[in-house]
Amino acid sequence: MSVIVRTPSDKIIVFCKGADSIIEKRLRSQELKVLEKTKQHLDEFAKTGLRTLLIAAKEISEAEYQSFASEYQAAQTSFRKEEESEAVASKLETEFELLGSTAIEDKL
Repeated sequence: MSVIVRTPSDKIIVFCKGADSIIEKRLRSQELKVLEKTKQHLDEFAKTGLRTLLIAAKEISEAEYQSFASEYQAAQTSFRKEEESEAVASKLETEFELLGSTAIEDKL
């Protein structure tokens, strides 16, 4: 799951959270060393029954955002809305920097 925000300093940042198996595929190659250490912590959290997620982000340019927004809007009006929206989002959800992880108790 991702969200795009514009900061008060006018930067555009894409934040993404999800399972480690999903986020790992979307990280920059330079992040793999950090991911290795983070996975050790995730394993410890999981052993105690906590539900874990990774959080990642990247800054994008105004042009990248405008291109994404245009493609996403077109996908939203398509007959294959789900598939096309996911394809557009997947193009944006790459080359992330790993920010950290969460671990919460999930009583469900």
